[in-house]
Amino acid sequence: MVSLYMDLDPERFATPPARASQIRSLIDSAAREVDGDRDLPREERIALREDLQRIRSFLCSPEAPFKGARALAVFCSVRDDLFKTVQLTRPVEGRVVIDKAPYIEPMIAAVQQPRWLVALINRRSARVLAGSPDRLQERTRVEDSVRGRHDQGGWSQANYERSVEKDVEDHLKHIAGIVNGRWRGERFDRLALGGPQEIVPRFEELLGEALRAAEAPGRVDVDLSKATEAQVRAAVEKLVEEDEKRTERAALDQLGNGIGAGGRAAGGPEDTVTALNERRVATLLLEPAFDGRGARCLTCGLLLTEAGGRCPADGSELEPVEHLREAVVEAALAQDAAVMVVRHHPDLGALRGIGALLRF
Repeated sequence: MVSLYMDLDPERFATPPARASQIRSLIDSAAREVDGDRDLPREERIALREDLQRIRSFLCSPEAPFKGARALAVFCSVRDDLFKTVQLTRPVEGRVVIDKAPYIEPMIAAVQQPRWLVALINRRSARVLAGSPDRLQERTRVEDSVRGRHDQGGWSQANYERSVEKDVEDHLKHIAGIVNGRWRGERFDRLALGGPQEIVPRFEELLGEALRAAEAPGRVDVDLSKATEAQVRAAVEKLVEEDEKRTERAALDQLGNGIGAGGRAAGGPEDTVTALNERRVATLLLEPAFDGRGARCLTCGLLLTEAGGRCPADGSELEPVEHLREAVVEAALAQDAAVMVVRHHPDLGALRGIGALLRF
């Protein structure tokens, strides 16, 4: 099977010539790999050449679904009558993997990308958006009837101001009801708020406990009355990046403090793979470039960081693992562990790009 990932980062591959150059480079490199593998049976070599040609023809055609994607995954096997494309919401490194099964690890970050609920509010208006940060869509827009302020003086002025504040409070309760309802009815991971400094704290008090616990620090800094969805997305992406940095920093600090005798952390390929085999991993941490080769027992499934020999558990034959990154991600997901790709901090370099927070 051929698994191809095409990077569609708009800063580098926005134009057809740039995409065509990447397609040519990926397919030609994969073709050389197929032709150079002397252990590959003739029938498989012919089938893989057909796979690569089919992918090339598709990606060079008007049918290729580039629009709206940051990356594209293509899975093809002529012999299995399989051809599947998946749009990804984050750029990934362009690469081609030829193996017995689909190579899915690059999709993990996109699949596990948190879903955000965003509420932008002021004294009379509100906009509620939802989705992944780079694909936020407006779900609700509200304009409530709130009287404006004026200055008449005396008792009438005080009564009028109280009436206006009652309108504002009713407006905030209306929006809080919408936001609380969406949070209960859909699956979101994080909440972001934006609005005037004097309004947002009043609004926060009306939210449920779960929403307040999931609220990101900071504010979405946009002009509610004028901002386009693209401008809101840009502001949210900035807030999300800061949130990711904090989350990664906390996980890395926990990792550093937990490595050692009796600690609930493992660092480096050997210790992390051992923890995965023992099903003790709560969160797998990876550098974007981490990979390597290993082996897997054909009988018990034990994962090893070195090929050769036989399984130390049952003496069975080992199969080579060409991409250790894929194997450790599969093992983590099989035990319901989270997978965190550490993009903003270099700490994993000292651990050869991999570590894990442990359940026990």
